[in-house]
Amino acid sequence: MGFNCSAVENDSHADLRLFQRVAYMLVFTVGLPLNISALWFFSRIQHWTDTHVYMANLMLADVLLILFLPFRIFQTFCPIDPSALCTFLICVHYSNMYVSIFTIMVISAHRLAVIRFPLLARALQTRRKTMARVVCLFIWVFVIAICAAFSSNMFPKKLRECYERKHEHLLDFPFLLVLEIVGYLLPVAIVTTCSGQAICLLNKSTENQLQQTERKHVLERKRVVAIITANLIIFLVCFSPIHLAHLLKYLKSGKSVLFTDAFYEVSEWIATTNCCLDAVGYYFLLKKVFKGKT
Repeated sequence: MGFNCSAVENDSHADLRLFQRVAYMLVFTVGLPLNISALWFFSRIQHWTDTHVYMANLMLADVLLILFLPFRIFQTFCPIDPSALCTFLICVHYSNMYVSIFTIMVISAHRLAVIRFPLLARALQTRRKTMARVVCLFIWVFVIAICAAFSSNMFPKKLRECYERKHEHLLDFPFLLVLEIVGYLLPVAIVTTCSGQAICLLNKSTENQLQQTERKHVLERKRVVAIITANLIIFLVCFSPIHLAHLLKYLKSGKSVLFTDAFYEVSEWIATTNCCLDAVGYYFLLKKVFKGKT
């Protein structure tokens, strides 16, 4: 593994590199303590449910992404020459991002199922935790398998430096299709549909309970609707730009365009901020858990 620190002094994209340096340091300094705090609170949960399993899987992906961010930050100070380590780091970064995407997708579908079929959810209470573990394991195996299958897209010979591809080496078209369709369009369709239906069902039940003056339950449902809406917005804001950027880079046919490069780098950072924003979801979940103990 070699370094090319002198490249920073003669970098034509110095402003973009400065942005990356500040932006990823911010994510690291904010995300690490937030997720460590969440990990500590999760360790105090005595009776785990399937929801806790899904949230813990999401947190695991976030923590792993954050732990490897120092390499990304070091890259902005002293570029790392392309090597097998770079291939590994890129795989780790994107594997954790897509594990997060698929886990959020499953959480949305699970939440809708519980709201729409409460009796069935109670009947399967004893099996749901085991099912959640199997689903989480499948997500990791699936994402790692996809990464391994298309790892040639991240080989050192196709990289200009760590985390940056050569402009003349585009992503293989089949890999782009997998990223765009399986990695984004399918999850965003499921998350949007499930979140929308869950909000409609909760609003409908809220109207019925308003007539019965059940104020406590009404406030709880309004809080859940707000959380679902916030999660949906965060998902769209974090993961939409990076997939649009992948498509734009491919359509530019490998040409180096400053706007496209800048948009790609900013979009990649926005996707990374999800590891901090997920902590909001942990807060509301754990707040409810520990509030029930008091």
